[in-house]
Amino acid sequence: MPGVEQLLIFLLFGLLSGLIGGFLGVGGGTVYVPVLTAWFGAYQHLGVPFVTFIIGNSLFLTLISGLSGSWKQYKLGNFHLREVLWVGLSGASTALLTSVLLEQAVWFEKKTFSMVFTIILLPLVVRMFFKKDKAPSHIPDTPWQYLFAIGLLSGVVSAITGLGGGVVMVPLLADFLGFPLRRASSVSLGAIVLMATSTVSWYALQFDAPRLSEWQFGMLALPAVFPMGIGVMLAAPWGVRLGAISKPFYTKTFFLLFFILVILQMHFNIFG
Repeated sequence: MPGVEQLLIFLLFGLLSGLIGGFLGVGGGTVYVPVLTAWFGAYQHLGVPFVTFIIGNSLFLTLISGLSGSWKQYKLGNFHLREVLWVGLSGASTALLTSVLLEQAVWFEKKTFSMVFTIILLPLVVRMFFKKDKAPSHIPDTPWQYLFAIGLLSGVVSAITGLGGGVVMVPLLADFLGFPLRRASSVSLGAIVLMATSTVSWYALQFDAPRLSEWQFGMLALPAVFPMGIGVMLAAPWGVRLGAISKPFYTKTFFLLFFILVILQMHFNIFG
């Protein structure tokens, strides 16, 4: 069990990630993953399935961020159920399938995935940055096929990276479908809940996983994720509020910097 000082550190990182996740609609995985990497790294010598533990616990925290942020979006009148269901349910299916396949995947090359991920997403993020944000007026219902396809892709990315899928959903919804950034972030947060629920349930049911703590449920290590989860739950609504009052230019700028950080982490493992 972590000491008081370590619990406070987890709480502070949870507050930071909740604020970022609520603000951008991305779940906060870029904070969870490095922290969890450091935590689980101490158990590598025991033969622990290092990557799967990190991804499972990161998605658990992403689920909390999505729930807390979506509730705040609902209270602000910015929750879009139709889009959330189409994107989230299709993403939940591919996220779960990808998680199961990766457990036995000897073919998976993270470097190859990182390169493809960058090539696909970088132009979208740059285009989103320079594209003028639409006024928050009525937008006709988007064809369900587009929402379904975005969900399928986001689910795969969510399961492979543990980032929640928002880093894919937000630029696709904003650039490809023309959603205002605030609406895209809200849909992303809601869809993240459905995606993370499917994969977190699977990780939680892995009762034959190595035991790292007496306070463990499947692959979910409660000593690490519980204090971070409290911070996420407290800070995510404030991130949503910040996104609601922020000008689109500042939100896009922060998202671009966030995306660059994701790319650096995936390619160069800058956080260990």
